Amino acid sequence: MMGSLLLLCLLVISGVGVGGGVRLAGNGGYEDWRLGTATYIKESQGHPLNDGGGACGYGDLDIFRYGRYTAGLSGALFGRGSACGGCYELRCVNNVLYCLRGSPTVVVTATDFCAPNFGLADDYGGWCNFPKEHLEMTEAAFLRVAKAKADIVQVQFRR
Repeated sequence: MMGSLLLLCLLVISGVGVGGGVRLAGNGGYEDWRLGTATYIKESQGHPLNDGGGACGYGDLDIFRYGRYTAGLSGALFGRGSACGGCYELRCVNNVLYCLRGSPTVVVTATDFCAPNFGLADDYGGWCNFPKEHLEMTEAAFLRVAKAKADIVQVQFRR
């Protein structure tokens, strides 16, 4: 019992969170992993996340070095724009058919708002409906964690 308590204290002091995420001192650390969903925009449909920089207004994302790993966030994550420019690390989980082997991660930059579609069910097209935590990713970013034939996947993510 004493050894377990000592180990827990050492973990807290060193900044390792009990929930699995790593915590650093202050606001500069990682958040704990959270569960959400992700979809992607096919690049053959143009680059809608790059039309004027999305809701964040960053302009041409390639010119301003945001590149091809960007995402639109549902309202629950977007925070009326406060999430703009934030980086999110995510990995596909809970789907052996669509998640890539080894559960690799990708880091995307929040550059857009994923608008809700209240005319569709939350699990069939209404993925960005409040209060869902959803990332609508570029195809390039999505393919780093899941197979292209997946419509929607569960992800763990952290800012």
